[in-house]
Amino acid sequence: MQQFKSKKLMPLLNKSTLTEKLIVVLGASAVKTDQDSCVLYSQDVYAKDKPCAIVIKPSCAKKLSQAVSIITQGGYSVVARGGGMSYTGGYVPKEEHSVVVDMSALNNVLEVNTKDMYVTVESGCSWEKLYLTLKEHKLRTPFWGTLSGRFATVGGSLSQNGIFWGSAQHGFAVDSVLSLDVILSDGTTLTTGSAAKKGTQPFARHFGPDLTGLFCNDSATLGIKTKATIRLIPEALHKGSTSISFTEFNHQAELMSEVARQGLASECFGFDPFLQSQRLQRESLGKDIKSLFGVMKAAGSVGKALKAGSKIALAGRDFIESECWSVHFLVEDWTEQGVELKLNKINQLAENLQGKVVENTIPKVMSANPFGPVNNMVGPKGERWVPIHALVPHSKVQEAYLATEAVFNKHAALIEQCNIGIGYLLATVSSTVFVLEPVFFWPEALNELHKHALEPAHLKRLPGFAANPVASNAMAVIRADLISKYAESGYIHMQLGKSYQFKQVLDAENYQLLTDIKKRLDPNNRLNPGCLGFD
Repeated sequence: MQQFKSKKLMPLLNKSTLTEKLIVVLGASAVKTDQDSCVLYSQDVYAKDKPCAIVIKPSCAKKLSQAVSIITQGGYSVVARGGGMSYTGGYVPKEEHSVVVDMSALNNVLEVNTKDMYVTVESGCSWEKLYLTLKEHKLRTPFWGTLSGRFATVGGSLSQNGIFWGSAQHGFAVDSVLSLDVILSDGTTLTTGSAAKKGTQPFARHFGPDLTGLFCNDSATLGIKTKATIRLIPEALHKGSTSISFTEFNHQAELMSEVARQGLASECFGFDPFLQSQRLQRESLGKDIKSLFGVMKAAGSVGKALKAGSKIALAGRDFIESECWSVHFLVEDWTEQGVELKLNKINQLAENLQGKVVENTIPKVMSANPFGPVNNMVGPKGERWVPIHALVPHSKVQEAYLATEAVFNKHAALIEQCNIGIGYLLATVSSTVFVLEPVFFWPEALNELHKHALEPAHLKRLPGFAANPVASNAMAVIRADLISKYAESGYIHMQLGKSYQFKQVLDAENYQLLTDIKKRLDPNNRLNPGCLGFD
């Protein structure tokens, strides 16, 4: 197979000269070269490599397109960064001569079209901002954000493919998109979907081959998304939730799969006993009270608020037995009766699988406070945290769990020696995908991004840890082994970044086609080199 070979690059522009050129286009306040900024914006929740040379923060797409042209012609690479909440190295620069684009100033909701049912938003807009804007119209997007949506951006989720809010019913983040505006490596802008036809609205995704999909899941290595148009749906009138505990993984997983097959839930997520205890340890009494007020406010009436609040208060933190797995479902419908029918069906399916209905505190709190602080990006004592995941069909869930456990058993001595904690987060996406996500905690000093993103009061309370390269190296070994196991087992991933195997596992013909496209769109490989195997 023909490999990707970049053209001979132009001579590398002097950093000072490039900085001056970018200041002319963007303004001095939008261009940073100080070491602190270059280090902060060049790391994610897990990975930290070479700091970039320059950070830019454009406020309009036209200026960004000019800047991209200047940067790539100067021989530098361009790496787009959304909210910074990912952990697979997607926006961590591979080269020192790189410019990181902080997309957070491109954050406007441009159009809410209530007749044609779409919203157009700049890609640096957070999911929380979009959600609150649409709530005024009693509308939302089908997929409406990740748990880190206070920071996570629309463009970042489309580049990495996010899941959570709305995923169990409506699929991945990219499944709701109709149209994109994308800046290519030479600074030109390409529009996809029906809007690619001159004078036509971005109301339909499919007008010929699906070019919108081409620029999703790419970690901005084919183009930098500046604008997205997403479908709208009415906000559901009635919502409800239920929580089930199990003593065994296989029964919990089977319930999740059956609920997904029957399309009963809008959100579905589960925890193993360890991850469940970690989550509860993180919280404080003050957070409990704040969450309780959120639940009561979301209840919709005084009577319902008092009922919801009293149930949670009485349940306390002992509503799930410590050694149990737990799964949580949120359902929506146009009537209260419809919600009750779905909840009753889920609870009956659970009973048939030896599940026990428990107080639904977790989904109530999360639903009432969908975009809370990102304090969960570290452990309850300040441990470092990182997940790894596998996407599998429902028929392969048990196999994937056993394969994961086999890797952990192989490294059991190392895990114990380095005090590495391991839990599981489980989820479903639409009716066909099961997400198995092992989550790791280990004693290690926090990085600059953690200190920047955590709430100051929460950060201050954490005991924290000293630098622990032995534990971090052990984590890297276990993580790499698990990723290789998933690759050889035929499982796939979202959030590819630079962590998961892609080029190594994709059919040669498919990868050659992608290589040809990359050559056409970015002949010198200046857009986020290292992603999708384009070194």
